[in-house]
Amino acid sequence: MNNNNIQEILLREHNRDKKLTYYAYAFYAIIGVLVIIVLSNILLSRFNGEGSTDTPIYYKLIIPFMIIAFGFSIFKKVKALNDRHLLIEQLFNDLKTGKKASSITQFVEYKLILPLGKIKVKLNPINFLTFSVQNQVYTIPVPVSIEPDFKVLLSGVNIDHVNNLKENLNNAEIIKTTESVPLKTIAEFKEYADNELASIMDNLEKSRKKGMSFYIISTIFCILIVGGFMIFNYTTALNTTTNTDYGSSTFTSYIIGFAIVCALIYLVYMPIMKKKHQQIGNSGENYTSFKEQIFKKMIGFINPSFQYVEHGYIGAKDLYELGILKDKNYDVTGNDQILGSHNGVPFQYSDLHITYMPVIRMENESPTEVFSGQFFIAKFNKTFNTQIVISPKTGISGFITGNSFSSNIVKPSSKIMLEDPEFTKMFDVYSDDQIEARYILTPSTMQYIKDISSKAKGNLFIFFTNNKVIAANNNRTNKFETGVTTKLKPELLVSFYDDLYKQFSIIDDLKLNVNIWKQ
Repeated sequence: MNNNNIQEILLREHNRDKKLTYYAYAFYAIIGVLVIIVLSNILLSRFNGEGSTDTPIYYKLIIPFMIIAFGFSIFKKVKALNDRHLLIEQLFNDLKTGKKASSITQFVEYKLILPLGKIKVKLNPINFLTFSVQNQVYTIPVPVSIEPDFKVLLSGVNIDHVNNLKENLNNAEIIKTTESVPLKTIAEFKEYADNELASIMDNLEKSRKKGMSFYIISTIFCILIVGGFMIFNYTTALNTTTNTDYGSSTFTSYIIGFAIVCALIYLVYMPIMKKKHQQIGNSGENYTSFKEQIFKKMIGFINPSFQYVEHGYIGAKDLYELGILKDKNYDVTGNDQILGSHNGVPFQYSDLHITYMPVIRMENESPTEVFSGQFFIAKFNKTFNTQIVISPKTGISGFITGNSFSSNIVKPSSKIMLEDPEFTKMFDVYSDDQIEARYILTPSTMQYIKDISSKAKGNLFIFFTNNKVIAANNNRTNKFETGVTTKLKPELLVSFYDDLYKQFSIIDDLKLNVNIWKQ
């Protein structure tokens, strides 16, 4: 999958969305005409009957106003829809020059919704991504199948290079024994951070504080507006109880005043504050600035050859190919993807969030969270004849938080009892080949896994499958995130580096760079 392939697929999805939208508009237009006819008959009978002269003029303008407003709204949407292919071309031109996206959100829009009593039939779903590039906001239909690849492009990363790194991980080449180069210690990182990152962190912290001020002022402003209208409404209610004429005239002025205030907020206040906020940087509104200026350099400090993809993640296709999850229609999202080779061992890592929504469900039913945490895949120096699954024993609390992932993974039918009593208390081991499982899980390997689990501080699942080892920490945490309320201080960087250190030490702890097995 390259830039041109992705652009072609997006244009095809754009055309599909446009066609479905037009079909939906035609259907809703027919329904709308029928509703307007019914309302017209009801209102006209009132306006033309006795006492019609007492009907205020603005009531008679309701239907024309509704028709004009509806028509104008449809016109704007149709125009934007017809021009969207130009936006897609502009986007790819910007991405080719090295620009990147920020504030990415995803949503699904059903083009046709049929309310049938308490049941809603939702048809023709389209997956959308909304994001901004250089203050230009895009809302583009993106097929779920290419979303991970598209987000690589939105991260400003060369997708061909990422594909090559994935190929190194997924091919059948045997890892050659290499000399281990130890990870740089936390003490070394502190020295690097003091020399290279401290001034950048200070500027980002100042920007964050200004961003915090923006949100505080906005909140106070909104409270004053809402409070003012509540007081006004209360005093109006008191007057209407004693003076009916006063209440009738005040109601109209109340509506007009509310509309004027809303218009002022939207047209004057929000643009001023948005412009001011853009001038103070992005660390308050989103984490793009921090990730680009700080976190990316932390990855480079560990190893300059590592590739960091801010919006990238291990996609559903990669997960299905691993064969560790049951065959369901999962929704997979994530971020902070890191790819490369450590001591000659190819790997990829990302924060990952996996949910599942059954096809037949209640209207207000939320997706079931299957996994939320860190997912690490590395090439192993042996190809396995069967899958080995190591699942944590975590008691009642862990059962509640970790059972969803455990119930959705593919486990071999045989449970194996190993000689290490401490390991047996911590984990259940499943494999259909007991000899191979014991061959892999040597006393030293089991000790390494116990050490890794204690570092992970979560529900750590480990899989040996094909020629890969997978460490999935279902800790319900999205690592390496900052926001307007997160103080950007040196201790935060040390904490982030410690998490990275523990993650990559899996390769060293399991000695994945040493080929001690004959193939």
